[in-house]
Amino acid sequence: MECILCKGNMSDGLTTDFNELSSCMVIIKNVPCIVCEQCGETVFIGTVARKLEEIISTLKDSLTEIAIIKYPDKAA
Repeated sequence: MECILCKGNMSDGLTTDFNELSSCMVIIKNVPCIVCEQCGETVFIGTVARKLEEIISTLKDSLTEIAIIKYPDKAA
């Protein structure tokens, strides 16, 4: 796969996803992704993107200001 930004080579990897909601900051660690070896651009496949949306949705009304989640724990 070729990076849409720099045309570099893309390969499987892991990343940390940051999302700021009105009530809290959600940090999801160890998220599977495809990452550019040249510029570092990350892309999520559809199933991972949907799971991230589910995780974030469950935390929207959380009472905490910061939530740090391990993706493999919530994706199972």
